[in-house]
Parts: sequence; C-alpha cells; structure tokens
Amino acid sequence: MATETQRDQWIGYETKKQFWEAVKSRYVAHAFMFLTLFVVLAPLTWMFLTSLKPNDAVFAQTYLPTTPFQGAVEAYGSALVTKGHWKAAMNSLIIAITSTTIVMALGTPAGYVFSRYRFRFDDAMFLLVIVTRLFPPIGLIIPYYQIMAYLNLLNTRTGIIIAQIYLWLPLVIYTMRNFYITIPTSLDESAKVDGCTDFQAFRHVILPLVMPGVAASAILTFLFSWREFLFAFIVSTDLQSTTLPVAVYQYIGDIQIQWASLSAAGTMSIIPAVLVVFVFQKYIVSGLTGGAVKE
Repeated sequence: MATETQRDQWIGYETKKQFWEAVKSRYVAHAFMFLTLFVVLAPLTWMFLTSLKPNDAVFAQTYLPTTPFQGAVEAYGSALVTKGHWKAAMNSLIIAITSTTIVMALGTPAGYVFSRYRFRFDDAMFLLVIVTRLFPPIGLIIPYYQIMAYLNLLNTRTGIIIAQIYLWLPLVIYTMRNFYITIPTSLDESAKVDGCTDFQAFRHVILPLVMPGVAASAILTFLFSWREFLFAFIVSTDLQSTTLPVAVYQYIGDIQIQWASLSAAGTMSIIPAVLVVFVFQKYIVSGLTGGAVKE
C-alpha cells in the first residue's frame, strides 16, 4: 500500500508530465511562432506604414495611412530624389561587395592554414585574430579616424572598405577554420599522395567540400557590411562616399525628426538585405548547420 510520501511524489510526477506535454503541444508551438513573428515584423510594418504618410500626418490618430499615394510620393521622393539617397545606396552596394570579396579571398585560405598547419605561435596568432573582435568598436574610433586622416582616406569609399575588412575578416577566419576542422585530414594526405601540391589539395579537394560554409560566410559578411553604421559615419558624411545607414541617420535633426522620410529611407535600406536572405536562405541554413552534422 502506497504511503503518503509516495502519493505526493506520484502527483508531482504527473503534474510535471502534464506540464511538459502541454509545452510540447502544437498550440504552444504555434503561439510561440506567432509571438516571434509579431515581435520581428511589428516594427518593420509600423515603419512601412509610416513611410506612406505625409510628414504632417505622421502624428494623426490613425494606424493606416489615409493618403498612401501622396505619402509615398513625398517620403520616397524626398529620400531618392531630393536627398539623393540612391547615391548612398550605390555606395553601400559597392562597399559591401568589395569588402565581402576581399574578406573571403583572405579569410578562406587563412582559415585553412589555421586548421591544418602547426607553426610557432600558431595558437597565439589565432587567439590574437579573435581578440581583435572583442574590443568594443567605439573604443577604436579615434585611432581609426587618425589613421584614415593620415592616409587622406576620409570621405572615401576606400576608407570605409578598410574598416569593413577589419571588422569581418576575423569572423570569417574563425568560421572557416571551424568548417575545415570538420573535414578529415586524410583527404589532404590522399590528394598529396596522388601528386597534388598543398595548394592543389586545398583548391581541388578541400575547398569544394566547404562551399556551403563559404557561401554562408560571404552572405553574412555582405549583410553585416551593408548595415554597418559607426565606422562609416566616422569616416564619411559626404554623399559621394557615405553609406545608406548614415544617409538614413541624417533625417534626425537637432530640432525635429522627419519621421515619414526617415521611415521611407529605412524601408529602402532593408529591401536589399531582405532579398539576399530570401534568395540565399538555403545556403545560409546549410552553411551554418554544415559543421554540426559532420564528424
């Protein structure tokens, strides 16, 4: 016959079991999914709706724009034509593509070297690469500005590209090194036995196996470069070289904020990033999970 203590334990077990069954139910999963979508999409939806309102109607007591066509013409016309933000968009595109190309060209072989070769101070060098990303970027602004001024690279796209390379190259080296580690070294040795040089073994045998990682790293680097603000703001405020995030910030004045135009510029700034994510989402997922399923 069960004692009172055993009955209490049984009741506690049943309560926990019912709780976790409820947590794992599809209703809770759907509720969590809709809550996540709401948190993510609500600010973006609000920004888009605001961009369709005239500036003087932003503070009206309406959620939906009453004259969306007029508001779109005013807000998007101001951003694209009056302010000339299409130039900033082109600068962002050029800087993001150039930075991504250089970072991947340097980071992909560097990650392979750190994963395969042992040399003096190799661990210390790799740790130094990672540590450079641990500094708060705001603490590097003054020396970075002084270096760019000394090199006469202020208000140039080259100065911003150098900053992007500094920011994202350590991240790519780290992620690519982890991908290479999942590839057995016996493949390198087999290729060399068949007559390949070190570079040929890397180029023709190892690199094709980590292409999902290369694609994921390139896409993330492009997205990070596209939205980077701090270093671009310090180096350039000239529309001929400034990036789109900095151009969007210019709508925030000392006295007033042009909310409709700010929202229109913000909406335009996220469109390329959203398109990249939708088009290349399978490469991002396969690249980020590739290292987790290989041994």
